Amino acid sequence: MAVFVPRSEWGARAPRNRSADITPGNGGTTVHHVGGSRTAQSDHGSCAGQVRGIQNHHMDGNGWADIAYTYLVCVHGYVFEGRGPGVRTAANGTDTGNRDWYAVCALTGGSPSDYDPVTDRLLDALRWSIGTLRDVGGAGRGINRHADHLPTSCPGGLSPYVLDGSLEPAAGPPAWPGVYFSHPPATEHPGVRVWQLRLRDRGWSIGVDGRYDARSRRVCETFQARHGLSTGRRATPASPPGPRPRRRRSPPAARG
Repeated sequence: MAVFVPRSEWGARAPRNRSADITPGNGGTTVHHVGGSRTAQSDHGSCAGQVRGIQNHHMDGNGWADIAYTYLVCVHGYVFEGRGPGVRTAANGTDTGNRDWYAVCALTGGSPSDYDPVTDRLLDALRWSIGTLRDVGGAGRGINRHADHLPTSCPGGLSPYVLDGSLEPAAGPPAWPGVYFSHPPATEHPGVRVWQLRLRDRGWSIGVDGRYDARSRRVCETFQARHGLSTGRRATPASPPGPRPRRRRSPPAARG
């Protein structure tokens, strides 16, 4: 099961600006990798630092407004929030590509004969990202490669998985339809807004701002207690309140 890591947890810098000039329903999601050398981290504790390094390169080296990708995923099954849904990407290399396609980058790389392991957790995280971008980001059904926008070898060893349909969310095992919210720090995610709306529909007084902060946590724990549910002090599921909340795994150091 993929684990979502919001920007606040991996230490993202604030973007210089955000562009909503996108029409992702005309395209879908483009898959990337980091490059031609093996780059996957053996210790997940190093993955957040790797994402920060990519953001620094994109903002300081390329002069871009933010990290280029919508999401980044690691071989350990974590999904790092990049620009996020609803924001134009800078990764696909063409005006049409950046307007009509989101960009998900695997933290992998290598040559055809020496590529990072493509783990089941990595594939699950890619499928989760694609499915979430369809559900909350308005992405079309398309799944393509960076190489379909520009003459490049990207995404390397992941190309076969794009071409044979393996990254279609329906191709993988059924996934729990949500991400985990935690506080502190506050989780900011489109799914928080959906969860808040569902509670409002049930008659609860709660703001709808997409932030799972101390106030939202208090409402959640009150809801759980009232309905005889176990109270997860560190995490709350993003799916509409249901009969069996699940606890998040204890995060490694990189998650903050």
